[in-house]
Amino acid sequence: MLTNLSGRWIAILMLFTVAFTSCDDDEDRPTVPVIGTITDIAAGDDQFSTLVSALERTGLDATLDIFTGRFTVFAPTNAAFAASGINLDDLSDDDLRNVLLYHVISGSIVRSADIADGETVVGSANTTGPGSTALPLFVERSGGSITVNDATVTSADIEGVNGVIHVIDAVLLPPSIVDRAVRDGRFTTLVTALQRTGLDATLAAAGNFTVFAPTDDAFADAGINLDDLSDDALTEVLLYHVLGAAVPAGDIADGQSYAASLNTNGPNESALSVGLKKNADGVFVNGETQVVVADVVASNGVIHAVNQVLSPQSIVEFTVANENLSSLTNALTGANLVGALSGTDPLTVFAPDNDAFEAIADVVADLSPEQLTQVLTYHVVAGNVRAENISPGSVPTLNTDANITLSLDDGAQIIDAAGNVVNIVTTDIQGTNGVIHLIEAVLIPFE
Repeated sequence: MLTNLSGRWIAILMLFTVAFTSCDDDEDRPTVPVIGTITDIAAGDDQFSTLVSALERTGLDATLDIFTGRFTVFAPTNAAFAASGINLDDLSDDDLRNVLLYHVISGSIVRSADIADGETVVGSANTTGPGSTALPLFVERSGGSITVNDATVTSADIEGVNGVIHVIDAVLLPPSIVDRAVRDGRFTTLVTALQRTGLDATLAAAGNFTVFAPTDDAFADAGINLDDLSDDALTEVLLYHVLGAAVPAGDIADGQSYAASLNTNGPNESALSVGLKKNADGVFVNGETQVVVADVVASNGVIHAVNQVLSPQSIVEFTVANENLSSLTNALTGANLVGALSGTDPLTVFAPDNDAFEAIADVVADLSPEQLTQVLTYHVVAGNVRAENISPGSVPTLNTDANITLSLDDGAQIIDAAGNVVNIVTTDIQGTNGVIHLIEAVLIPFE
């Protein structure tokens, strides 16, 4: 009995000993501080007061306060904002928000140890590029130095519970088309030409543009010496490479399509068209000029690098470059009408595609050369008649024996001499000497 009681007391004493020892260990252990969110850290550091005010104004302080988020923030100091000369009051809330988002990588935490030697391109949280594309950040490690775009990381890896802050000495601005062209390094001739003509300011401003940008090799292969061109001539060349809308490669339709350039040197100051062809081999402009690098995105549009300098196209050149118009091209050649469509007096051509010719292949095969000429000239009207200038009524053609009747009752249509109603399916392919409208059938000048 005494032995059993002694054993119990020994067990109780051991439990108390363990308990008191554990309490002592807790008291001696250092307290681990609670790490705050990105917003908490920035708010607690006086050097970020301008940044914090901007985040609060745009509501991004709440975003960067999400405990479960994963963010990398390149944080400009107050001095960086002051040096930038940017007055935040001059920016709309949306513009300020876009600037701030350009300093953030969302969805991943990139510490300095993760940054490889050389340049790494990463997508920012600013998704205002064409098609909601993320605008790129250019992060580079060279030796012990890390830069992002043109800013230097002065202090790295300030850890938060939801990400990391890297302190930078400059404010990052979303890159314009000109910024991207300069940084790329393959477009020095193009940049020089833009600067000389003042178009660099246009393509650096707000807007939506697509630039088919000839590389330096393309300019060299073309044998173009910029010094040989007047400022006006050079401006026309450059504007022919620019569309007034942002068109990523994914938005270019398969097959043949057309877009209006900013060159308005067509008849009656019409905007000259560029031909776009997309197939399994890639994207091509005006026939065989290839897009060698697509979708260099910027805040105000997109660059597609091309391997040739583009030249404005005539009616005949557009017809020849369109594979779907090869039957028309062959017919024009056979009837010796190519020269007639290559003059300087503006013309309007209603162009049937290959399917249209195939539908009446038996009829065409039985036509004499004179009759074929009558059929083809029946598709041509004098003057540069664009879609907005089409009005209902009878219109004379280059076939002096027959007119066509234009109708707008059910879309743009043509009624030929045989009474056939033919739809106009594509309008305003603007060449240097006239305009082409694609139609779904061959017009017949005979009743």
